[in-house]
Amino acid sequence: MLFYDKPKKVFLHNDLLAYESEENDKQLIYHFKTGYVTALGEYSSNYDNEMDKAYIIYNGEDVISVHRSILRIVD
Repeated sequence: MLFYDKPKKVFLHNDLLAYESEENDKQLIYHFKTGYVTALGEYSSNYDNEMDKAYIIYNGEDVISVHRSILRIVD
């Protein structure tokens, strides 16, 4: 896992939403809207027997990790 000394600006191609289970009234856990977010770091992991990269992103409220394919690095 690598945390950047200076966060990177990235563009998120899709809205990302997560909800609690029905037992917890389906409350919204997080909502990342399509647009610019901040990449705080990255890590590599095995996905289907291939090494691939995921980014740790921040939208001003929440932090999640996402596969690199749904982001475009701006700087």
